[in-house]
Amino acid sequence: MKKTLAALLAASMALSLCACGGGSKPAETTAAAAESGATEAAGAAESAGGRAKTVTLGMNTQISTLDPFNGASTGTIYLTEALHDALYSIPALGEELENEIGKSYEVSDDGKTLTVEIYDYVHDQAGNKIDAEDVAWSYNTYLATGNATQFAKYLDSAEATDATHVVFHMKEDKCKETSAVKSVLSGCVVYDKDAYSADSYATNPVGCGPYKVTEFVTGASVTIERDPNYWQTDESLLASAKKQNVEKCIFKIILEDAQLALALETGDVDAVNYVSADNLQFFMDDNGNALDGYTVQPFNSILCVNVSFNMFPDAGSKVANDKNLRLAIEWAIDKEGITNTIMGKTASVSYGFATPLYGDYNPEWEKEDNGYDIEKAKAYLADYVKNGSPTLVIMTESNEVKTKAAQMIQNYCKEIGINMEVKTADTALFDNYKYDFSEWDLKIDNNGNRVSLAALYSNFLSATHTSYNGVPTSFNGLPEGDLSKLCDVANNVDTNSQEAVDAVFDFYTENAILYGLWGPINYVAAKDGITGLKVQYLSYAQPWTFDFAPDYKGVAD
Repeated sequence: MKKTLAALLAASMALSLCACGGGSKPAETTAAAAESGATEAAGAAESAGGRAKTVTLGMNTQISTLDPFNGASTGTIYLTEALHDALYSIPALGEELENEIGKSYEVSDDGKTLTVEIYDYVHDQAGNKIDAEDVAWSYNTYLATGNATQFAKYLDSAEATDATHVVFHMKEDKCKETSAVKSVLSGCVVYDKDAYSADSYATNPVGCGPYKVTEFVTGASVTIERDPNYWQTDESLLASAKKQNVEKCIFKIILEDAQLALALETGDVDAVNYVSADNLQFFMDDNGNALDGYTVQPFNSILCVNVSFNMFPDAGSKVANDKNLRLAIEWAIDKEGITNTIMGKTASVSYGFATPLYGDYNPEWEKEDNGYDIEKAKAYLADYVKNGSPTLVIMTESNEVKTKAAQMIQNYCKEIGINMEVKTADTALFDNYKYDFSEWDLKIDNNGNRVSLAALYSNFLSATHTSYNGVPTSFNGLPEGDLSKLCDVANNVDTNSQEAVDAVFDFYTENAILYGLWGPINYVAAKDGITGLKVQYLSYAQPWTFDFAPDYKGVAD
């Protein structure tokens, strides 16, 4: 008999009226599933298909803003490639740049300037012509917001020299850093400088991308429609994320995992951006084959879900100045248990602040990472106990998966006598709180980079990522020091090596500065008729680029 989520949910509701308790067996974690991609749709995904009238994607994340200048939260990133164009894009980890607005670029011999020529026929969705002054203004404005974390450490300013040329003035010789050129060229969307409005663009941006917003319902949905006047008409120059395979895309926000899966099963949506470990059984068999009526495909993500410790020394953090307490917490956490229990087939365990997808990942780290050892954890607790065993705050975004992870960490720490409070915040609030180092002691977040681990470390662990009370810090509040210097060595083209990347790993592991949990394996599922599922570098679904059968009919048609 075919299992259905609707039936199980009904049974669960009935049982909950008369009983409670019970448990479940943790699913076995495997990264091999994502590598094999063994789905019934694997062959069909290569077919060209046709353009659909509508596609509705159920997604388990809030969309707080559509303007990347306001901060690139998960929901923002989902729609960025549809609504906006940058100079270039990076389609996947390690791949070469694809042209968007940028036509060509040149790096100076001394590594201090980067010159870009743009196409001379670019316009936004309102028909405003885009020239080099708009590009320079966009970069300088984004830098001024403090949100341009992808390239702020590399770029000092941008300057238009004529209508089609922009010169990027780098900080010193930053073009010599391994990720600098790609990060700058792909890191900023371009707006018409005279049309931009920080208020209205949050929900109704006028970008240069192939789709424009037609409806924004806060907390519920966003609708975008194909721009028939998209400026790039030469298909040979079209970046892979700029396809217009759908007339209208509806992004329907469904935060609860079971309800998200149920929406696909009952036909409320055409596809979902994520299927949790508990719900894979309704769309895929044990061998990784999609069940009748569905297309399912796994995608490895470059993200590392991690626990970082608040390292800012003067904001009230109870862990910043207590290395032994941080080590106790790391040795108390059973990351394999957390990953298997919460994520099952949908993740692989992370060793260090890394995933094996990166070319500079070292498998030896799997032997050297701080593991699960209760007795070793207890041995580090003397000072914590002397200080009265204060309650620590672990903060996370208020979604089901990360909240469960925080609760499991809370319980592991309780076993060795560490008191911990779980603090959750919605996406918009979390994006603010994570850089307010007075709000938390530990934080669960996910981070990645499109180029390399050296670039990831340089971005997040150097004291150039953000600032607090005027002090430059890493993403978890660590001021300038030895770790920043190690990151700089690892990320410089002249000194980059596996040994240099290993030195960063050794430092943050020995000093318990942050701790990897898992790397997501994201299962995207859709109903039959969607023959090819496409994602971007973070494995976020891009439904406007899906392939469709010629007779495809969406639920909103």
